[in-house]
Amino acid sequence: MVKFNAENERIKRRYLEWEKEANGKSEKTINNVINSIYLLEKFTGFEDFKKINKKSILGFKKELKKKINKGTNLPVSKKYLLHTVRDLMNFFKWLSRENGYRQKINLSDIEYFNLTDKEVQIARSKKTKRVPTLEQLKRVIENMPEDTEVQKRDRALVAFIVLTGIRVNAARSVQLKHVHLEDGFLEQDPNEIDTKFSKGIISYFFPVGDIFRNVFLDWVNYLKEEKHFGYDMPLFPKAKLELDEYDQFKRESLDIVPLQSTTPIRDIFKRAFETAGIPYYNPHSIRDTLIRLGYKVCKTPEHFKSWSQNIGHDHMLTTFTSYGRIDPHKQGEIIKSLGKKDEEVLDTEKALSKIVEKEMRRYFGSALPEEIAKLAKEKDT
Repeated sequence: MVKFNAENERIKRRYLEWEKEANGKSEKTINNVINSIYLLEKFTGFEDFKKINKKSILGFKKELKKKINKGTNLPVSKKYLLHTVRDLMNFFKWLSRENGYRQKINLSDIEYFNLTDKEVQIARSKKTKRVPTLEQLKRVIENMPEDTEVQKRDRALVAFIVLTGIRVNAARSVQLKHVHLEDGFLEQDPNEIDTKFSKGIISYFFPVGDIFRNVFLDWVNYLKEEKHFGYDMPLFPKAKLELDEYDQFKRESLDIVPLQSTTPIRDIFKRAFETAGIPYYNPHSIRDTLIRLGYKVCKTPEHFKSWSQNIGHDHMLTTFTSYGRIDPHKQGEIIKSLGKKDEEVLDTEKALSKIVEKEMRRYFGSALPEEIAKLAKEKDT
């Protein structure tokens, strides 16, 4: 059975090079594109791309919707479908401009990759996220063991992610020199840390509680004073594989090289939540926890802009749309409270009234309120 088409492979190689070098796509995105194209090739029996037409596209789309997610044993999500067909549309639109394919690729046929409006709407709809509370995260930290070096590292890693909201891919590549303890911030230098979109980010420690800060500070001091790590050493080294007295492998001490992937970090979180008796939340969900905390503590647009920037967003709209969804329970509380003038609201209104009156008196002089109205009318005229 044919498992590849030499001509297809050559043009795919050119396209993937274009996506990476000219279009700036990441390795992860390119791997997704490779998978999408492979699904189409497998369906057509690795037929030459020049022969793709409306009939084969409709047949592929019908087959794709029957695909089963191996993790859930359910049909793949509409989001998966959307990403796959968008990858293929982008590929064939690029292909239609290339020599040898311009007369063969019908752009009208390529449009048949599109999903229905309803399917696209479902794919883009936001699901309610499961987000851990700060109280749950404190419980996780309190229940994590710290007898060995590796256990100390694991505990500090969880605390660090809560303190900074850093992404796991960036966390594994942080070095001691990127942490500024005196001023309480992390410098995510894209030249040395694998940040999303290679952005430089300054993240001051979020006000999440002393327990997270203390656990992390103890870890940094341990590396410096006990391990004598230099500033170019990894903040979270990988565990060293050693033999114990019974010639059994163990991982209790640390190496001097950084973690090689994000898998160990996710495993650390799984064990930590399991030990605390709390359902598992992945490391990325901590960013949602911090955004929800921001809703509570930020009082002005400037506050929230700083909070948003601290987590690595250039625009507050990103924070609101990607992470800022209010959970249904909180949504209900807010809606029910609107229009009710409780004591806090009344106190706020009184305070604002005093500020307004003070500013008006500064503008109009020491006139009484009724005189202010008269003076204001005269100024308008």
